[in-house]
Amino acid sequence: MTTPQVQNDPIYSLPHAYIAGLNISVASTTVIAIAPGQARDASDNIDIPVGYPNLQGNTYPATLYQNYQPPLFVNGAVNGANGLDHGSLIATMDYAVYLIADSRGYNNPAGILSLTSNASPLLPLGYDSIALLGFIQTDSSAHFVASSTNPLNARNSRGYYLSPAVSVLSGGNATSFTAIDLSTPIPTTTERDVIAYLLVTFIPAAVGDTVRFRPDNEGTPQTTGLVTIVGAAAGVAQTQYVQVICGVGSGSIPEIDYAVTASGDSVSVSVVGYSYIPTSYVP
Repeated sequence: MTTPQVQNDPIYSLPHAYIAGLNISVASTTVIAIAPGQARDASDNIDIPVGYPNLQGNTYPATLYQNYQPPLFVNGAVNGANGLDHGSLIATMDYAVYLIADSRGYNNPAGILSLTSNASPLLPLGYDSIALLGFIQTDSSAHFVASSTNPLNARNSRGYYLSPAVSVLSGGNATSFTAIDLSTPIPTTTERDVIAYLLVTFIPAAVGDTVRFRPDNEGTPQTTGLVTIVGAAAGVAQTQYVQVICGVGSGSIPEIDYAVTASGDSVSVSVVGYSYIPTSYVP
């Protein structure tokens, strides 16, 4: 006869992609606030706390008088940790809001903003972990305004999986960015920043040829930091799952753009799932 395990062992690693707290709000025209909470990093390796002790026992930001837990403030007018990853804020543009961390514990958790067309933010020196918290948009003056550019908190996102996957491109070889209509697998919606989960098969004509993806209709086109698959062997098909944030094309259709290096390249894309944050959740 065996004795049952008493179920009071601590759980050190919470579920992959979870977000607890960490609501995003507008603090001023160039500053957003990230409320205290905790999230799992995108690589499913560490938990990133804000306002709570980390594995080294340090709390950041520190609890203040009468147990007040301050938020992280992220200033889009500066570059680096708790700022914009690089460049300057662009008018009428969507930005992804990330929580970043140092898995060694030497650097404090921080927030960072990056264009939604970037595969991931440009991390400051010493940081190696990220968690996508949500999205924020600038107005025509490159300002964050709560009344017109409400933050979208990813913890309220809805996820959908498709079986079988839905093909949206077969044998594409466009060498300039060309839109892919995703309205068949993803219901027509005006929700911005839908995340599409894609199964991509890429056949490069030469080693090092690439296929790149970005949101469609995102204002000033971005050419760096995009979701990219690099050809490993000429004429050999390689398959990879990627996540791409969609733009909203004409007729409220979710779309992404793709481009390959050479016309001899070939790329096929299927949608295996998608997620988005309903604006009905936004105060």
